[in-house]
Amino acid sequence: MRFEFTDIDGKPFAPENIISYELSSEVGAACDGLRINFVSEDFPKELVSAKAFIGEKLVFNGFCDNQKTVRDESGLRCFVFARSSAALLVDNEAPPCEYNCPSARQLWYSNARELGFECGLPELYSKNSYIISKGTSRFGVINDFVLAAGGTPVYVTPENVMKAYEPGKDLKRLEDYRLVSLTRIINRSEVISDIDYKINASDAYSYHFKSGYAHGRGIVRKRLCNLSAIPTWQREFTAKEKIIKSLEEYICSEAVISGECEMGLFDRVQTAFGDEKEEFFVSEIVRSKSKNGEKTVLLMKKKIDGEIVNYVAQ
Repeated sequence: MRFEFTDIDGKPFAPENIISYELSSEVGAACDGLRINFVSEDFPKELVSAKAFIGEKLVFNGFCDNQKTVRDESGLRCFVFARSSAALLVDNEAPPCEYNCPSARQLWYSNARELGFECGLPELYSKNSYIISKGTSRFGVINDFVLAAGGTPVYVTPENVMKAYEPGKDLKRLEDYRLVSLTRIINRSEVISDIDYKINASDAYSYHFKSGYAHGRGIVRKRLCNLSAIPTWQREFTAKEKIIKSLEEYICSEAVISGECEMGLFDRVQTAFGDEKEEFFVSEIVRSKSKNGEKTVLLMKKKIDGEIVNYVAQ
């Protein structure tokens, strides 16, 4: 992996003697994070922006948040932490307001266009109002709407284009990569089987979502939700999504691959445990280098049909 920085004077800086790095990306996290340690002959100036490449492909584009330089008997050692360009959307608060029948493009235009981001979002809209409360980031305004209306979260590409995640078109096989280890994880502790919710603060929790899948595996874990402050069109989604997200934590897989890997978030991956083949989607990617060499760690989650039913009971 190759790195390029720009300092406070607008001059490029490319570290050559890299001790270690870690580049992490995760579905649901707005920003990718880059941590890099390198040796320098001179004290580097204040670094402002950072880019990372695999070959000629840009895989990270962001801003430097933290920079430390240590001088000791071994020379100068520098550390830099940077977040991807989505940090601009995360760090800036959106004005509290109410949108009437908004679309994803309208929300992009009002919250992201002036910060230099292009729109690659799907054509999503709502026939209801969309209330932005105090303290919501510009990223949160767009992401929450697209997630509720389209079912997948938003991300920002290294080229500063806002998009919604889509499952990979091709099913990739782990055996086609230099696989070091493969772990299968079953976590029953996070699964939610039932959501009881109310839509008015003074009412009882008389609305329910139930996962037949969780109950069929002997998991009974209920949560109560007061959704009276959430717009009407988001209530059922908010309640149901709690069960769906918890089921994604139920059966996971972690793969360690030697060297660099151009796998992307939400890519579909096939793994084999014994004679059984399973399909997962990539939820988190950590690319790193240390004294032991370069590796890529993939955290993969399994899409599970929760057999979810919605009913009302007094």
